[in-house]
Amino acid sequence: MRGPARWLWLVFGGLLLGGRTSAAPDLWRAAAAEPESRGAQGWVRAGDARAGQARYAAAAAAYLAAIAAGATAPGLSTRLGDVLMAEGELAAAEAAYREAIAGAVEGPPPTEREAPHLDDPHGRAQEAALACFGLAAALDRAGQGGPARQTIREALAADPTAAVLEVAALPGSEVRIVPEVDVFYRLGLARIASGRRMDAIAAFREYLERAPDSRWAPAAQAHVAELESPGGRRPARPSGRGLRLLAAATVLSTGGTPAPLIDAAWRGQAALLDECLDEAAGLIRPGAPLRLAIEMEIDGRGRVVAAVAKVPATNGESLARCLENAVRTGLRLPVPSKTTRSTRARTELLIGSPRER
Repeated sequence: MRGPARWLWLVFGGLLLGGRTSAAPDLWRAAAAEPESRGAQGWVRAGDARAGQARYAAAAAAYLAAIAAGATAPGLSTRLGDVLMAEGELAAAEAAYREAIAGAVEGPPPTEREAPHLDDPHGRAQEAALACFGLAAALDRAGQGGPARQTIREALAADPTAAVLEVAALPGSEVRIVPEVDVFYRLGLARIASGRRMDAIAAFREYLERAPDSRWAPAAQAHVAELESPGGRRPARPSGRGLRLLAAATVLSTGGTPAPLIDAAWRGQAALLDECLDEAAGLIRPGAPLRLAIEMEIDGRGRVVAAVAKVPATNGESLARCLENAVRTGLRLPVPSKTTRSTRARTELLIGSPRER
């Protein structure tokens, strides 16, 4: 793992700052009670066993001991985030998930290249998506709705259909989420972001049916109530004035990120333009979709560092500035393996009412 000392400080710092000052010492005591001869992989196995027994604090202690011993098991930081969140340690869970995302995006350091699982692009993309969905749940449960929605959009950029969660929900799946029922909460968040309101309600209800006494049941109930209300949240549906992103096609991409990955990011994060489109109805004639282009510079970590909107409409300057800001601050792209090169890209967008498709 990258920088075990820094990483352990992130987790324990999160526990201390999160208000439960006894949690970190308790975890250390739990780890110290076990034989030191267990070894890194032995600690991982012990953590998995304890997590399966719902001994989440003990599982966290084992995973932390594994990290301190240099374990490099795939998804270890995500599993640590899961058990910390199950214990209610949201700040520490957030730190764990962020470390997992960074590890998946950046890839293994040169000293660990000999471990084949560390340099598997598909596996790392799956781990990044799993960690993003976990982080979104932690942020949502901490009352940080905006950052949670942004994180879900980042997860959907890497996994547009939330396939990793759909697989995890299958009986006997090898994709592990702890506790298993939590997959339905995360599916609910993903389906909200995808505009699948009824499917989101079904996911949250499944969570409540299976875990009615969960510490997160009130949060799930709040989502159901909001989605079922007349003015319930419906991201990724047409905006208040009937406009949305109908299609996106990247016509030019030079650098490290290929056009298909950029198009996938647009599909998964189309809702980031909704607020701008709410103000754009006067620029678009009924029955005449607006075609525009976004030129972007994307750094090696998938962040848009510059954006220029080309809006062929009279008085369209305010829309262009709004779109540029939304893209710079909101659009996140999956990073291909083995590249840190920046990318210049031009994506053409079609804006209009859904009935104009």
